[in-house]
Amino acid sequence: MRGSLGRLGTLGIFGILAAAVLALLPGAASAAPKPALRRPPPPISLQTVDHPPADGINFFDNGPRTGSDIALTFDADMTPGMLQQLKSGAVPSWYNRAVVDLLRQEHVPATLFLTGLWAAAYPQEAKNLAADPLFEIGSHTYDHAAFRTPCYGLGRAPDRAAEITQAQAAIAVAAGAQPKLLRFPGDCYDRTDVALARELGLTVISGDVRAGDGFNLSAPNIAQTVVARIQPGSIVVLHLHGGRNAPMTAPALRLVIEAARARGFGFAKVGDLLGLNPAPPAKPDPREILQKLRRPDLRAPVRLSGRLGREGPLLPPRRRVANSWAALFVTWGEWGKLAQPVSSRLNSIHSN
Repeated sequence: MRGSLGRLGTLGIFGILAAAVLALLPGAASAAPKPALRRPPPPISLQTVDHPPADGINFFDNGPRTGSDIALTFDADMTPGMLQQLKSGAVPSWYNRAVVDLLRQEHVPATLFLTGLWAAAYPQEAKNLAADPLFEIGSHTYDHAAFRTPCYGLGRAPDRAAEITQAQAAIAVAAGAQPKLLRFPGDCYDRTDVALARELGLTVISGDVRAGDGFNLSAPNIAQTVVARIQPGSIVVLHLHGGRNAPMTAPALRLVIEAARARGFGFAKVGDLLGLNPAPPAKPDPREILQKLRRPDLRAPVRLSGRLGREGPLLPPRRRVANSWAALFVTWGEWGKLAQPVSSRLNSIHSN
């Protein structure tokens, strides 16, 4: 019995030693099972309903494909929850000044869609942006409520018309501007919403390039998305509020501007891209004015002291003064003619 137990113990010791030697041999580690690699969780995808195809009359996804301009647009979101975070100090700011500074530095025109709550929270900034001819102000409704759901988790607007009219009033008070363009929150809308906006005097603007800068921590990824999709007439959707909701818009914007210019693209405001803004009046050419002044058929005749003269509205001030003195001389000449018979009679009396 003791002999058998001794043999078993010896075999056990040899077994342990043999397993240790095998573990040290080359290739033994590869045979062992590897722990599973941890992959990052997939991004959260929120359900949304997209808008119908744009008709190019009442609502637009893009401008003409024949030119070389694209339009950069920026949404200044502000929900009641965002406003509460701002007031409580949980978020230092919902205004990405770096975006505006970069646009001004690079002389890039842009269209800024402001929510009414954002304009009311930043009245001085809204007024400053509206006064800058580089920018065009549009409406992003009042408090960024969805007109159609599901829409990226946004709450539904209880009164769609009030969302538009209250935004118009708030932006007019803060910025001193009355928007003519409207972008619906999340681009979630249908044709009845377009008709409502049209009744209120607004043209709906969507976009054919969504930059994806919301909650995106990679500036190169944002820029790559934009540059890969832009084409002539594209309307690019970005954000202006920054903060934790759109932290990398400014650095991505710099990459977009450089890459777009390298590909020969220019930049325009949406209203200019679509031909919605009236053309500024042409500056008068001084040479044309002088040429018109030399043409007598462009000057209407007026009566000077009983005689016809040529005095038109296009004459310069000096010419008008000269004609006035001429009229005075004509008057004295006429008085001289009237006084001539009287003087001749006096002379005849004295001679007699």
